[in-house]
Amino acid sequence: MGMRPQFAPDATQLKDVLRGMRHALRCGRDVLQKTVPANLPQPASRIARSALLELDEFGRNVDQVVSKAAHTVFGDPKPRSYSLQAMIAYSAGAEEFSLAFYETMKASLTGLHASRALVSQNAARKAFTQITPHGEAERFAAALLLQLLEEESVRIDCLDASSPVPRNSVAKVANFAVLLYLLADNHDRIRQDMILSATDLAITLQDEIAKVCLSKDRTALSLLFARYSAHV
Repeated sequence: MGMRPQFAPDATQLKDVLRGMRHALRCGRDVLQKTVPANLPQPASRIARSALLELDEFGRNVDQVVSKAAHTVFGDPKPRSYSLQAMIAYSAGAEEFSLAFYETMKASLTGLHASRALVSQNAARKAFTQITPHGEAERFAAALLLQLLEEESVRIDCLDASSPVPRNSVAKVANFAVLLYLLADNHDRIRQDMILSATDLAITLQDEIAKVCLSKDRTALSLLFARYSAHV
């Protein structure tokens, strides 16, 4: 088998770059729409509306090109399993985790009403590689949660007023929900429903999650995972 060239692109990193471009573009459109005064006199109002429509159309076209490029070049790979226990045992567990993390995090953020967020698959992969398996999967998940926060696996740019979680707690709650889902017995069960269930549990536990994440108490986090993963 030939060695991989040193200059060969890393698919996970490139996907993050493309997603970052798309995210920046969408955020830029949002900012433009908010900053243009609503009550401009004519003809300034007509010119501003026309310019916004043209920028919005341009932005949507670029957004589609970036999305299509990502799917064309990289396809739409799925993880072999959504079980954290299985990923820990895989030789390619970090890559498997990054795929499952990205998919699951997007669904969890929807439940938290985070309308603009950037999820880093590469940060998730890096975090996974930093943790040495030892003992129960819940202990691994506790260490992984803290590492995911350290690596900034998700960045929240816009949180709806209807969100049940304050902005400074969203990343903690979302990461906890993702890992809680991956720890649960999700065999032959509806994924979307389970992710929302895990997210709802994390919302209920948000004060406790914030407290133990702040203190970086791995034992307390491990106990939370062990106690509630069976209730997802």
